[in-house]
Amino acid sequence: MSRLVLKLAAGLALFGVARVALAGDVTSINSVVVQERVFNDFPNSTLTSVDNFPTLVSFTETDYGTGGFANRHDAVFSADDTNPFLLQTSDAFHIAFDIMLDAGSVSPRKEAGIRFNFNGFDGLFIVTSDGESAAFGGVLPFFSFGGSAYTPGTVARMEVIYTPDDDGDANDGDASTIEYILNGVSSGPLNFGNLENGFIPDTQIAVYVQSQPDSGNPSDFVIAEFSNFSIVPEPATGLLALLGVALLRRR
Repeated sequence: MSRLVLKLAAGLALFGVARVALAGDVTSINSVVVQERVFNDFPNSTLTSVDNFPTLVSFTETDYGTGGFANRHDAVFSADDTNPFLLQTSDAFHIAFDIMLDAGSVSPRKEAGIRFNFNGFDGLFIVTSDGESAAFGGVLPFFSFGGSAYTPGTVARMEVIYTPDDDGDANDGDASTIEYILNGVSSGPLNFGNLENGFIPDTQIAVYVQSQPDSGNPSDFVIAEFSNFSIVPEPATGLLALLGVALLRRR
């Protein structure tokens, strides 16, 4: 192997390691903080939550009784089992998990998925009790998988891949991108259009369920299960490092 190739390989490897270090904060996520009744318009409902992260996080709610709009329950990603993990603009990641949403009544709509929250502004990637799946809100680029993309009561695989702008300069024309994947179907990389050119610093990440019970069906319920979590730096980062190592070994 020529010295030029060796130097190129070493440079790629070092660049890959640098990118991993830059994006490695997500690897500190090791738990969730369960926050029941973030919305609590049906305070007398029966709620059971399970926290066995990363194997299973679930919410089961029945017997709503009388109330108003909806109940919502969150499991916020954490690195210390107490405080929310705070995502930074430069933190590349690939988050994946299985999701199952079931309900006693399709309508009013129940929804579950992943939330990116900054000071009350939510970006959501969800599946719903009437079969829709979409991503929208906050700084997230909009994408719809369609009104019948999800079958309630079945397990689906949801993935989000975030690739921040390489140089962190929001004014040079490069864009950070996000990719939504549902059961292997991809939105493709979508550009952020906000001033921060990506996620706003100190964004919180959570999985959640929100339920509007059917007043005409006293047996209405919701079950939301999130399982088999995988949270790693954005894949291209690791592949770049591996490419450098592979080139160094090939001689």
